[in-house]
Amino acid sequence: MKTKLLLATTLLLLCAVPVQAGEKVDSTYRWALGTDAIQWAMLGCINVTLEICTGQHWGILAGMHYNPFTYMRGTASQTQLRQATPVLGVRYWVDTPFVGWYFEGKAMASVYSVANVLDSGCFDGQAIATGLAAGWCKELGKRWRLTVGAGILAALHDTTYYMGPVCGRISDHKRGPALLPDLSVSINYLF
Repeated sequence: MKTKLLLATTLLLLCAVPVQAGEKVDSTYRWALGTDAIQWAMLGCINVTLEICTGQHWGILAGMHYNPFTYMRGTASQTQLRQATPVLGVRYWVDTPFVGWYFEGKAMASVYSVANVLDSGCFDGQAIATGLAAGWCKELGKRWRLTVGAGILAALHDTTYYMGPVCGRISDHKRGPALLPDLSVSINYLF
């Protein structure tokens, strides 16, 4: 795990230089740090994304979604949407980085545990996914941006389902593909 993290970090830092030798980046800011309001609304999922402008139109992004919270633990109403999800992707800006329309591709892996969110049951598991999205970025101030995006994720999951509202006796186990929506409303700080 540490080797994979080191390799991903090294690759990300190497990609922070312009894509082609001599290519100039026509942007005052080359980095953006953001957080997604939709993730926060999902029972307090802590999330952060870093995007690095690598050329006139390209950016590389890396992020993490993490939710360790369990509400009303040990009761029949126990609710949780726990997850740990690293995200890596590329973004193509139609005009210039951090302004206007963009298209992105991303990949992610997730470990999750859900109780009393989608139905009265409980399930946990892991998944890998890749997806495509498009979005738009609006300038809110000199260094602040609002980014809205929508897309679709194609995932492979391995999920165990439990009887009752709290994880306990196994009722089912499923593996397979799934198509999921990918929506985001992010606030970004440029530097």
